[in-house]
Amino acid sequence: MNNCPEAVLADLRGGHQRFLSGESLHPHSSRERMLEVETGQHPIAAVLGCADSRVPVELLFDTGFGDLFVVRNAGTLSTTAAIASLEYAVAHLDVPVIVVLGHERCGAVEAALNPGLPLTPSLAQVVGQLRMELFHLGAREDLEQASRHHTLNAARNLVDSSVLLTDRMRSGLLQVEAAFYNLHSTTIDWMGSVMPMRPHMPVMQ
Repeated sequence: MNNCPEAVLADLRGGHQRFLSGESLHPHSSRERMLEVETGQHPIAAVLGCADSRVPVELLFDTGFGDLFVVRNAGTLSTTAAIASLEYAVAHLDVPVIVVLGHERCGAVEAALNPGLPLTPSLAQVVGQLRMELFHLGAREDLEQASRHHTLNAARNLVDSSVLLTDRMRSGLLQVEAAFYNLHSTTIDWMGSVMPMRPHMPVMQ
């Protein structure tokens, strides 16, 4: 297995291109593969995505059992649990790529743009957090624009919230890529890599 981030990203893009052209190979989808990974997992990449049922991550990248370490929640949020899960993938499974995959018509983002929507207390907490984020980003009206801004911000929050991920990125061992899935065209718009913030340098007197 090639652990070079660029090679892994090329594999993911190639898998998605097969999906788009109707030539999916459906690799590692047999019961034999299930038994093969029973004793341990060695995913090639991790994905932080939305819980939306219309975004089947493994199918979009034409992958199978044990190929991707997928973390999903409503709205593609870089929560503490999501960050911890992805740190595990990087530190213990040596995953060289994390894709933060947002998507068109995200229900959580749409709820954040509609303050009058009735929500349960738990949903209100999540949506409220997302609403404040969009307010600070200046993306408060157009749903697709807000979803794209949020995807990039989720990737940025992921990197900025983890010393482990930042250190791996600075060492060239990890790449965090933001991407956006279009439900109608079924295409993925690769929005680019997120870079860690530079450490603060001491001010010379």
